[in-house]
Amino acid sequence: MLIIIKTKILTNKLSEKAFNQILLQIAVKKLLDSINMINSDAKSKIEKCIACTKEKYSYALSLQADCVPDSKRMIIQAQKRFESLNSLLTLSKLI
Repeated sequence: MLIIIKTKILTNKLSEKAFNQILLQIAVKKLLDSINMINSDAKSKIEKCIACTKEKYSYALSLQADCVPDSKRMIIQAQKRFESLNSLLTLSKLI
């Protein structure tokens, strides 16, 4: 019984570590630092990252309306990040 519990704890820790590593790759450290949710669960972290990404997307759209050259790159980045975060949100339900 003790071995099963230790294995489950180890598996949960490894899953959480893997999740955090993937989230870091998707959301980048700067975004994660800005949301300041160190002890939050996976779903909450992703939802906050999605909200921040939506804000950045809106900002990029406003820059596009003002004909700022870099806006298209920003829009594409936000769209890709949003898609990846939604996929990670689906996977987080397994953790």
